[in-house]
Amino acid sequence: MKTHKLSIRDIAKQANVSVATVSRVLNNSDAVKEETRIRVQEIIDKNHYRPNELARGLFTKRSKSIGVILPEITNHFFAKVFLEIEKAALEHDQSVFLCNTLSDYALEDFYTERLSEKQIDGLLLLGGHSNRTKTSGEYVKLLKSVIFPTPIAIINGKLDQYNENYASVSSDEYEAMFQALSYLTELGHKKIAFLGGLKGIMSTDIKLKALQEAKASFAFQMKREWIIQSNYTYQGGVVAMKELLKAKELPTAIISVNDEVAAGAINTCISQGYHVPDDFSILGFDNSFISTTTLPAITTLAHPYKELGTMAVDFINQMIEEQPVGKTSHISLKMNIIERESCKKIK
Repeated sequence: MKTHKLSIRDIAKQANVSVATVSRVLNNSDAVKEETRIRVQEIIDKNHYRPNELARGLFTKRSKSIGVILPEITNHFFAKVFLEIEKAALEHDQSVFLCNTLSDYALEDFYTERLSEKQIDGLLLLGGHSNRTKTSGEYVKLLKSVIFPTPIAIINGKLDQYNENYASVSSDEYEAMFQALSYLTELGHKKIAFLGGLKGIMSTDIKLKALQEAKASFAFQMKREWIIQSNYTYQGGVVAMKELLKAKELPTAIISVNDEVAAGAINTCISQGYHVPDDFSILGFDNSFISTTTLPAITTLAHPYKELGTMAVDFINQMIEEQPVGKTSHISLKMNIIERESCKKIK
C-alpha cells in the first residue's frame, strides 16, 4: 500500500493555519505567535515531516551548499585542504559540491557555469585559474557573468581584476622559502638547486622570486642550470633530478617545489648511486603523506591545512551574512619547517 507523504499544505490544514505560517515556523521566523508555533511544531514532529530543502531555499534564498573547484583531488595538498573545507562546512550546516577539473582549464570553466546553476551560496577555488600568476581575463569575465554576486573564497591564489565579494587565504610560501634557505645555509650549504614547478603558476613563481631576492640575505649560489622545471608529480621529480645530474658542477642541497618532486628526486639519486643526505640534502614543501614514506624521510615546509580550509569557509559565510570581511579579506598564514632525515650539515 502506497504511503501518502505529508505536504506543507497537509500540515497547514491539520493546524488550521495558512501555508505561509507553516513556512515561517519551518524557517524559524519571529513573525509567528508562540502558541501557534507550538501547535504547528507538534504536528510536524508527530508526522516526522521533513521539509523540501529546494522549496525552503526559495524562501530563504539559501541552498545551504558551497561549491569547491580544484585541479586534482589525488594531490595531497588539495585532498587535505578539501577535507578541512568539508569539516568546516558541516559546522555551518552546509553540504559541498566537489568539482575535480583534472588540471583542465576548459573543464574548470564548465564546472563554474554548472555550479552557478546549482544556486550555491558560495564558491571556493583552489589551484587552476586562481593559481596562475596572471589571471585569465576570460575567466574573470565568466565569474562576473555567472557567479557574481555569489561570494568567492580562494586558497593559495588570487583573481586579478575581480574585486566583487572575494576573499583569499594563503600559505606564505615567499616567507617559507626564506625559512628553507636559512635552514640550509645554517647547515653549511652554499650551492643550492631548485627542482620542479612550472613558470606562470603562482606557487612556483613566488618561490622563484623569493630565491632571487634572498641572495641579499644569505650567502649561497644558484646557477641557472640548477633551476629545473617539471610538473608537480613524483615522475616530475625523477625527470628533473636526472637532468640536474647532467650538470658539470653539482649543488650540495636541493629545494623541491613539493614533496612528490622531492620523493622522485631522492629515489633517482639512490638509483644513480648517490646517497641522501650524504651527497645531497633535499628539502620539500607541503608536509604530505609521501614525505614520511621515503628513505630518508623528507624535511619539509608544512602548510596550515586546518586554518586554510576553516578560514576560507568562514570568509564565505561572513560574506553570505553580508558581514564586512574588512582588512582580513586577503591574509597569509605562516608555514613551519618539519625536520626529518633528508638534510645534513656539511663542513
